[in-house]
Amino acid sequence: MGSSGKTFEDYVTNALLRNLFLCLCAFAFCLNAKSAFSAPQRDSSAQSAENLQRQLNNDDASMRKAYFSNSPIAERLTIDYGGTFRYAFNIIDTAQSKETYEQVYDLRLFTSIELDGAHRFYGRLRFLYNQWDFNDTRAVGPEYNDEGWQNPIGELYWYEFNLAGMIQTQTGAKPDYNFVAKMGRQYVIWGSGAALSNYMYAGIFDFSWHEYKLTTMVGQTAGEDTTDWDLSRPGFDTNTSRLYYGAKFEYSGIPGHRPYAYILAQNDLNNGQVAVLPASAPTIPTTFDYNSTYVGFGSNGAIGADLVYRAEFIYEYGTTLSDPLSHEGGIAPVAQQDTRISAMAGVGGLTWLARNTEDSRVDFQIVAGSGSNQRFDPGNTFGGIAPRAVDTSFNSMGYVNTGLVLAPDFANLLCPSIGFSTTPLPGNGFFGGMRLGATAFAFARIENDAPLSFQTVNGGSNFVGSEVDFSLEWRLMSDLDLSIRYGVFMPNTEVFPNNQGGARDFVYAGMTYAF
Repeated sequence: MGSSGKTFEDYVTNALLRNLFLCLCAFAFCLNAKSAFSAPQRDSSAQSAENLQRQLNNDDASMRKAYFSNSPIAERLTIDYGGTFRYAFNIIDTAQSKETYEQVYDLRLFTSIELDGAHRFYGRLRFLYNQWDFNDTRAVGPEYNDEGWQNPIGELYWYEFNLAGMIQTQTGAKPDYNFVAKMGRQYVIWGSGAALSNYMYAGIFDFSWHEYKLTTMVGQTAGEDTTDWDLSRPGFDTNTSRLYYGAKFEYSGIPGHRPYAYILAQNDLNNGQVAVLPASAPTIPTTFDYNSTYVGFGSNGAIGADLVYRAEFIYEYGTTLSDPLSHEGGIAPVAQQDTRISAMAGVGGLTWLARNTEDSRVDFQIVAGSGSNQRFDPGNTFGGIAPRAVDTSFNSMGYVNTGLVLAPDFANLLCPSIGFSTTPLPGNGFFGGMRLGATAFAFARIENDAPLSFQTVNGGSNFVGSEVDFSLEWRLMSDLDLSIRYGVFMPNTEVFPNNQGGARDFVYAGMTYAF
């Protein structure tokens, strides 16, 4: 290997023989020292043993450096590649309980390249085709751009550098500090995911020392993969540009717990965009600009051996432009104004692990977000916050599971849920890879005269409805998975418009082949 012709095994063999000889010499030296020297001189023997250990460490480091300096890249490079193909069929009810049908063809091809434990590149192409049957629901169904081939093709591509990995690979020593940089198109989950969980063109930089870790991030939303919370803005689902930057501090010095705090700023790069709304007369010019900052505190960890918890509180502040519509009755245009944002949200969860052969678990979660009765819609600018009012409606690019069917956003929402999952027949040859689950959700609005992310009527009960979701995940073969999910939402009819009071279903069946 290299100009010397020696292999890595030759280096290891020579080093072992040399180290064995030195150890025998040290052992003989220590025996002689024990009989020839008095007690105070035993410190000299200890020092000799320490020097010997240092020499062994130096020899090991030198051997590693020689190997990596003389080895070609091809012998230190790890390359992995493969893909998956998924076919899925969906039956999705609209708000009016009308069924729409979707077929999904989803091919993903990936490659992962790693060098010396320090440099890693990951890339994934996605070829996604959606075929819809709207069943005469086009007016209330998905948009036209949800049909056919979907963009982008390049779903993920990023480079990661790991300083500790490089040091450990080359020297064998694991440092008590590290620096990790990950840059490219990636899926970013910030904290619990409530403030940000989205595709981003981003750079994430981790600095760690002992039990302290500082993470910084700067990134921009990834265009066609991003659906804005402001659905009144043209291009909300194809051209959303929001710049994020922030820092998060974590502490792992408490056994079983990892508290953290962060600040995350969001700048609206679509600011100044003007649209004439609504589509039919009378129309009103509307300007868009929503800039926010999220301050979060949370912790993840375990309580005893069987309970795992997660908790996060978020405060949102910033400025947005007010509604161009008058909120004093009638449809009358008014001048838009800068309005202060002051909103909050929280997520908490507790999971009980049965630790049995079925790997059973029970998961409880609660999600809550503030709303505003000074809005007609929780996230839109057109129909948004009234002039001269403080906007207390929580909006973010985040995601937390709130069900398959209704799937509401955080604003003005209180949503507790409880779920159970298990592998009923572990060890069974054919059914051993099957896992069953069920989760029940309850939905309530915090203020009964404030809007949610779906249409309701003001006043009356705060209870909105309930939902039950069922899942079956079955590994039929090592490379073939079956997934079936069903959800049903049962509304409280008194809080919905007359044409939206029926039950809504969601059915998903998909097969994934990995290669």
